Amino acid sequence: VVGLYNFINANGEYMIGRVVSGIANKAVELGTTGGLDKGQYIDKFFAEYQFLQSILAIIIQLFLVSRIFKWVGIGGALLFLPFIALGGYGIIAFGATILLLKWVKSLENGTDYSLQKTTMAALFLKTSREEKYKAKAAIDTFFWRGGDTLSAFAVFLGVTYLAATVEGFAALNVVCVVAWIVLSLLIAREYKKIKPPEQAK
Repeated sequence: VVGLYNFINANGEYMIGRVVSGIANKAVELGTTGGLDKGQYIDKFFAEYQFLQSILAIIIQLFLVSRIFKWVGIGGALLFLPFIALGGYGIIAFGATILLLKWVKSLENGTDYSLQKTTMAALFLKTSREEKYKAKAAIDTFFWRGGDTLSAFAVFLGVTYLAATVEGFAALNVVCVVAWIVLSLLIAREYKKIKPPEQAK
């Protein structure tokens, strides 16, 4: 799941970067940047984008995470981010606008930094000490970076050989999100079966 999500997220970051760069080029040509050069125009956009996702992350962490755990449990909380991604990339696949990409990615990243990170950490509460150290080390290194690497390969292949559009990458993400949802359901099912180490003894 971590590898797959990182693949999806990195694809999304490529999409927003590609659209912003194209808009910046047009704005410079038309002289509508407000005196900013292309680099400054892009920096201004990403500063607003980073600020928005940080605000969303704080709001979700402070006011929603504990309530979501109470309402649907850890297994249910696993499904919030993939369904947000499914809706967002599903809409983008039919036409990408910069405002849509900005909000979809901000909500996705804000949910990731708050609810998803907390939920993934909570999954380890039932595991043994050995599982915590061995499994988490593999997840945080190989699978985390593996997703980023696969995304870089997909972007290279899509841009170089397939002339893939932003909408095309969004469609790819939709397919991957469906797989992510299936895996999350399997994880939630297995999580219910696991007993905490002290009870397993």
